[in-house]
Amino acid sequence: MKSLWSRLRPDSLWGQTVALTALIVGVAQILSIVLFTLLVLRPELQRVAGIMAENVASMSETLSEVPETDRQRLIGHMAKSSYVEIWTGERPPDDTGPPPRMVERVFMRALVKAMGDKTDLSWRTDHSRKLWIHVWLGGSPYWISVKSPPLLGPTGLLLAGAASTFGLALVAAALLSHRLLRPLNALRDATERYRLAAPAPPLREDGPLEIADLSRSFNNMTARLARADAERSLILAGISHDVRTPLAKLKLAFEMMTCDDEALTASAQRQIDRIEAIMSQFLMYARGFGAEPVIKVSLPELFTPVLADYGQAGVIIAAPVPNGTLHARPEALRRALINLVENALHYGAAPIELTCQQTPNGWQIRVRDHGHGVPETQIASLTQPFMRGDSARQPPPNPAFAPNGTGLGLAMAEQIAQLHGGKVSLRNLSDGFEAALTIHDVVM
Repeated sequence: MKSLWSRLRPDSLWGQTVALTALIVGVAQILSIVLFTLLVLRPELQRVAGIMAENVASMSETLSEVPETDRQRLIGHMAKSSYVEIWTGERPPDDTGPPPRMVERVFMRALVKAMGDKTDLSWRTDHSRKLWIHVWLGGSPYWISVKSPPLLGPTGLLLAGAASTFGLALVAAALLSHRLLRPLNALRDATERYRLAAPAPPLREDGPLEIADLSRSFNNMTARLARADAERSLILAGISHDVRTPLAKLKLAFEMMTCDDEALTASAQRQIDRIEAIMSQFLMYARGFGAEPVIKVSLPELFTPVLADYGQAGVIIAAPVPNGTLHARPEALRRALINLVENALHYGAAPIELTCQQTPNGWQIRVRDHGHGVPETQIASLTQPFMRGDSARQPPPNPAFAPNGTGLGLAMAEQIAQLHGGKVSLRNLSDGFEAALTIHDVVM
C-alpha cells in the first residue's frame, strides 16, 4: 500500500519543493506555537491569574470589614479603576457577547486554580469582549469585569507571525524552485528540439554550479554527436563519390563495347543503373536536406508531380488535397513523399491512396497501400537506415517496382520529417499498410 505522501506528492519538482517546504515550515510553526504556549503564555496567564486572585481576596476581606452602609460608597470608589469594574446583581449588565476565546479560557482556568475553594467562579462576556467574573465579596454576590486581551494579543501576534512566516517561506520556495527549474526546462526543450540535421543553439552555461555543469555537459554531448554525424556523412559521401568515378567509366565502356548478346548488355546496363541509383541515395542521405532554404510550399503543388509520375502505377488521391500552405523545404518534402510512395509500390499493392489533413501544428500526409503489411515486430525498426521488412513473405505485387532499394527510403523520410519537427508513423491495417508523414510548419 502506498504511503500518504506518495499518494499526495505532486509530480513536478516545483510542486514537490513547495509542498515539502510547506510541510516543514508548518510543523516548525506548530512546534513554535506549542512551545510558546507551554513556556511563555501559560506561565504568564497563571501569574496574572494569581495576582487577580490576590486582588479578589483582598477586595473580599476589605468589603467584609466595612460596614454594610459604607460598602456601596467603597464599591463606587473601586469601580473608578480603569482595570476593574464592579456590578451588583444576579446577572452582569451585558452577557450577550461571544464565547470566551482560548486565551480567556486558559486565564479563567488559571484563576479558578488560584482562587481554590475560596469562591465559586463563573463568567460571561459582553459585546465589547469584557470578561465578567461572578464572585462573592463580603458575603454578597458581585460581578467583576476584567478587560479582555486585545484581538492581536500575544496569541494573535504569534498566529499572525506564524502565518506571515509560512506565507513568506512558500513564496521563497516557489521563487527558488522557479529559478532552479528555468534552466532545467530550457534543457528539456533543447533536448526535444535537438536534431542532427538542425541542432539547436547551445545552452547558456550560467546559474548555479550544478546547473551550469549540466548545461555544459549537454552542449559537449551535442557537439560530439554533431562531429560524429559529420564524420559519418563525410565517410559515406566519400565512399559514394569514389565508387561513382569507376562506375561512370564502366558505364561508358559498356556503351562503347560491341556485344551481340543484347540481353546480357541490357542486364549489365540495369545493374549499372541500379548501382548508380544506390550511390545517389547514399549521397542524398549523407548530405541531408538542412541546407535547403525554407519557403512557402503549396500542398496541391507538392502532390501534382508525384501523381503525374506514379499515377499510371496505381497512385491516386483518395480525398481532395486542401488548398493550404506551409513553410518547409519543398525538395525535401517531395523526396519524402516519393520515398513513401515507392515503398508502397515496392512492397504493397495498388491502389496507393494519398490523403492529406491538417494537424494542430502542421499537416499529415498518409500513404496507404493494399498489400499484406509487415510483421508487427519489424515496424519499429523500418525507419532505421538499411532496414527492410520481410520482402520474401509474398512475391512482388508490382513487377515494375520490385524491391531493389537501398534500405534508405523510409530512413530518409524520417530524417526529413524530423527536420520539419515531425515524424513518420507506420502501422498495419486490416487490408493493407499505412505510412503517415507528420510535418510541422517551420518557423523562419
